[in-house]
Amino acid sequence: MDPILAKPVGACCFKGSIHTGEPKGKVEQIAGVDTYIATPDANRSNGHVLLFFPDAFGLHINNFLTMDSFAAAGYLTLGVDYFAGDPVWRTTANPLTDPTFDFDGWKNKHMKSSDDIAARWVKEVDAIYNKDGNVKFVCAGHCWGARFVCTQLSKAGICKAGAIAHPSFINESHVSQIDAPILLSVANIDGLFPAEQRSRAIEILTNEEKKFNIQIFSGVGHGFASRAFLEDPYERWAKEQSFRSFLDWFEMWLS
Repeated sequence: MDPILAKPVGACCFKGSIHTGEPKGKVEQIAGVDTYIATPDANRSNGHVLLFFPDAFGLHINNFLTMDSFAAAGYLTLGVDYFAGDPVWRTTANPLTDPTFDFDGWKNKHMKSSDDIAARWVKEVDAIYNKDGNVKFVCAGHCWGARFVCTQLSKAGICKAGAIAHPSFINESHVSQIDAPILLSVANIDGLFPAEQRSRAIEILTNEEKKFNIQIFSGVGHGFASRAFLEDPYERWAKEQSFRSFLDWFEMWLS
């Protein structure tokens, strides 16, 4: 038995706003996987590498802009396409209303394969960017990407600290394996990560003496850190506050 803490991806994962902007990074292949690379300016680089595990939209404008923001803060940021060119947005422009979109079929298709792709990708990233063994990695994950953060914070992972926002697909075993500091940034009311399961996650982290912090935002829903309506001052604040907390968390454990 491995009880579920954060439920599988659902319709709430596709709600929210699509943002606008001009991505500053580039897409290259690492381990045969499309990878968004956002590079900090030379005078801003802190020498650390951030692994970004995206939501179901994958390599998409909202996530590009988030990764660019991490790079602007000094991190060489790498985002993985573990959907192998088939994120939700390439399948349908309107996942909530498209009657031809087989959501369960898409989800089941990528559940196991995304695990395999992410594992292969991280191994190659480590080989490329940490040849001398002195580079420090951190990781961030939204929704679908949350469990990959947990894996990279385990003894078998490569990251010194990690942060997740509005998780999905997390079981108790994912939380128990965590061995490095983790930040959870969540909505107070989230159908995928309800209060009872959130309390259970905190209980596990506490009982097993993990290093963790959790921030809970009222008045926003699942996806707030990825697809907030920026015209709403509070939603914009919650998104930006979550992002700033990620940076503060990484700085604390890397310093």
